[in-house]
Amino acid sequence: MEEHLRIIPIHRSLVRPQLIMGCERFLFLMLCMVVTLLAGPGGLMTGNLLNMTIAGALFFVGRALLAHMAKTDAQMSDVFRRSVQYRGEYPASSTAGFRNIPRARRWS
Repeated sequence: MEEHLRIIPIHRSLVRPQLIMGCERFLFLMLCMVVTLLAGPGGLMTGNLLNMTIAGALFFVGRALLAHMAKTDAQMSDVFRRSVQYRGEYPASSTAGFRNIPRARRWS
């Protein structure tokens, strides 16, 4: 008797990364917050055209960089944050067969 494999549908919306305008959601919201703080209290409310121009340029350049980063890897910032968090946990070299793991020397 043949056994049939059970097929479970995995919906695309559950595994698709959360992007806004082609950028990672968290990084894009942080960019919008910085641009709003730069353009709002310092630029828009006082009528400072320089702050408005810098905020607009920062938004368009930052969005282009974030979109390029998301095209490369949609979870790059999460991977980077996790690697920084666990940096002290793993040695930088293989420990297979070594009893004494050499400590890294700091240059001062």
